[in-house]
Amino acid sequence: MFKKIMAALSAFILAGCLYAAAEDLVIDGLGKLSFGEDVQITDGGGSRAETIFKKSGHRKDYGKTDWAAVMYFLTTPPGMDMYPDRAPYPYDSLHLYQIRKSDIRGTYSASVSVVKGTEEAFFHGKGEKAARFWKRAFHEDATRPHSLFGMPKISIEEYQRMLNGRLDEIKGQKLQAELVSFSPWHAYKNHDGTYRWTQEARVIISDERHLSYPMWVYTNLYRQGGMYYLIIVQGSHTAAEKIGKNLLYAFYGLERSGT
Repeated sequence: MFKKIMAALSAFILAGCLYAAAEDLVIDGLGKLSFGEDVQITDGGGSRAETIFKKSGHRKDYGKTDWAAVMYFLTTPPGMDMYPDRAPYPYDSLHLYQIRKSDIRGTYSASVSVVKGTEEAFFHGKGEKAARFWKRAFHEDATRPHSLFGMPKISIEEYQRMLNGRLDEIKGQKLQAELVSFSPWHAYKNHDGTYRWTQEARVIISDERHLSYPMWVYTNLYRQGGMYYLIIVQGSHTAAEKIGKNLLYAFYGLERSGT
């Protein structure tokens, strides 16, 4: 499954230049992310990669695979269940985009996955403590309670041990993941005074053939009108260097719908 997903995602990222692009990314119900003329956004709705992601979320025990374990660690806010064994499936709402930027040295691309849902879709009635936390987490006095996040971790080695432990629990594990850099979930204030939660990592994924895939994962979580919006950016380490600041400014400057 890992190879199939990576192949589809790579094909989507590379093929984005074949389609019409815009300078803004408009997320239905949330608002607009603006990037400026040096960045282009391609709508990947209905693409093969998007379809594969959606179907994967329906597979029995998909949440128990090594790839799901890696992505859960890198992209899922604590307490949420993005790979449930019953409907509603959060990834049914997935909308895929491509972000692309060019300079004299080349073109750099990444995928942008937008998943939205209600409390029921993201928690499935489980983790009531976590659901209460996230409902209150988008305010100035929001904290990171140890009761939800566990004892605070400081070093990347501590997070690496946590990730290794999750992978070791997977039957038939084939993937390894090495954290190169890791900035765990933290609340950030936006230009309009609202808050979003962000986690960012650079990781090297290795499969059973010892092939390595450097990957950058940059995740932002918003809440609006009782809905959660999880925005996941995936690209190369080089893409992080070239596009990262554009995304940071866009997430900070989100123009919310109805404001």
